Amino acid sequence: MDLTIVFDLDDTLYLERDYVRSGFAALDHWVADNLGVSGFGPAAQTAWDEGERYRSFDAALAYLGIAADADLVAALLAEYRGHVPDITLLPDASAFLAACMGVCRLALITDGPAIVQQRKIDALGLDRLGFDPIIATGFWGEAFWKPHLRAFRAVEDHHGTDGRRFVYVADNPAKDFIAPHAIGWGTVQINRAGAVHPRAPLQPEHAAQMEIQSLVDLTPQMLDRLLTQSSPARR
Repeated sequence: MDLTIVFDLDDTLYLERDYVRSGFAALDHWVADNLGVSGFGPAAQTAWDEGERYRSFDAALAYLGIAADADLVAALLAEYRGHVPDITLLPDASAFLAACMGVCRLALITDGPAIVQQRKIDALGLDRLGFDPIIATGFWGEAFWKPHLRAFRAVEDHHGTDGRRFVYVADNPAKDFIAPHAIGWGTVQINRAGAVHPRAPLQPEHAAQMEIQSLVDLTPQMLDRLLTQSSPARR
């Protein structure tokens, strides 16, 4: 059976919190250089760790006694999104991808602002690991983020569907598995310790067919069982 394993990126191949840490470190230097104030990075990290996932910049500025005007927050956001991230593949991901070379096809579908996801893809060297295609849906616009079908159909169009099967491995049941289910792909939810998004599906139809804790668990036998349960892809 000709198999394509399609991966999500954040909290699937690396830990998203490592990207956040890297971004706050970059902002720490930017604030020191541009505002002459030290301590922004640790203050933002503390706010994020305490649950301020969407207002960590504001919380850090308030802690440092800096007014959080719109222009400054926009500049921080642009710097955060544009920084070159210090991230690495998780060991199980690196080993799994190496083992896949020449055995099955690999592809990537990831959501998020285009520059952010492209910086991550470049930092992880995914273009050198056999991923084809690599689809960052942010280049199409947020309307095409998951659960939109466009990226999944694009993978099928690239590889063809005649006798071929597809499995999507991702972490977020709120959006990741709806589209692949609709076209008969197998689905696997990876539940990594320290992942950002909730693990529980909002509705039964959001749940993946199988769950794993590590890519070490994604054995050929598990894939065989999964594909036996899945329906052929529908055009």
